Amino acid sequence: MLLHEFYSDDDCSRGDSSYRKASVFKEPDGSYTITMVQDAAIIEERNIKGHSEQYAEDCAENWVLGVIK
Repeated sequence: MLLHEFYSDDDCSRGDSSYRKASVFKEPDGSYTITMVQDAAIIEERNIKGHSEQYAEDCAENWVLGVIK
């Protein structure tokens, strides 16, 4: 089930012109999956187990901000 979506802003503060998006899904087993997209291509799907929804949201936000490369 899709919970949240995060999008990069237009100022390209990461030093590149890439568009980034992250989607947070809750899985039936209680874990979360983060789908990380850059320029319309899925770069990574990261499964988060044993952590809170806030932790998964932070991971998604870190992707769109460029903290996760």
